[in-house]
Formats: sequence, structure tokens, C-alpha cells
Amino acid sequence: MGTHHTHMSGNTATGPKYELFVESLLTKSGIKFKRQANVGYKRNDGSHRVDLLVEKTLVSLKSQQVAGTAEQKIPFEIMVLQHAIEDYKYDNAIIVLHGDTGWKWKHYYLSTEFKSTMGQLYPDVSIMSHEQFVSIYS
Repeated sequence: MGTHHTHMSGNTATGPKYELFVESLLTKSGIKFKRQANVGYKRNDGSHRVDLLVEKTLVSLKSQQVAGTAEQKIPFEIMVLQHAIEDYKYDNAIIVLHGDTGWKWKHYYLSTEFKSTMGQLYPDVSIMSHEQFVSIYS
């Protein structure tokens, strides 16, 4: 347990490290993107930034290695991404879930049940694992 705990402590840089990894993957694949792109305004007037804008696709990267509340924000994120697509004419959005530990809801978010339920309300937002994203974009 000791070594495992050491590995998990000080893990605040996981998100930024993961973003750099994905940017490197896209660059190697010759895919153009903008990082931390401002894509308009949320319907509550706050400006809306996404991790990556790949052509007309909004990409949100969610990395979680230790238990936390980030995953509880996923349904809200799906809604806000759908609003951006409708309000600013983007094609679609992808939320990428990265990391195997720390997630309590990852399997459910990737399940057919969750995808079809959310798809009825937010048809242009998809949610996928890191592995699925890599297989599409590499």
C-alpha cells in the first residue's frame, strides 16, 4: 500500500500531463487543433473554453487517478457542450475519460444505458474512453 499511496500523492498535474499527451498524439497524427479554445459563451453568459478544438469538434479531456468530484460534473458538461454546438454551429463534441483508478462512475458513463439516455437529450455529444479516442485519432 505504501508505494501505491506515494504514487497517488501529489497527482495534481495529472490533467495537464494528460492534455500534453493528447496534444502530442494529435500533432504526430498531423491533426490540427487549438488548445484551451474559447468557443463562445455558456447560456449563463460565462465564456466557454474547451480543452481542444479539433476542426469543428469540441474535445473535453477528463483525467482522474484519485477519487474526486470531477466525474460528478460530467452530465453538466454534456449539457453545456450540446448548448455550444447548437448556439455556435459546431459539429459535435467528445468527452474523453482517462485513468482507471479514482472513477466510481466511469463504467456507467461508458455504458449503453447512459449513452442512449443522454443521447436523447444531447445527441451531438459522445463520451468515450481514452483507448477509444486514441484508436480514432492516431
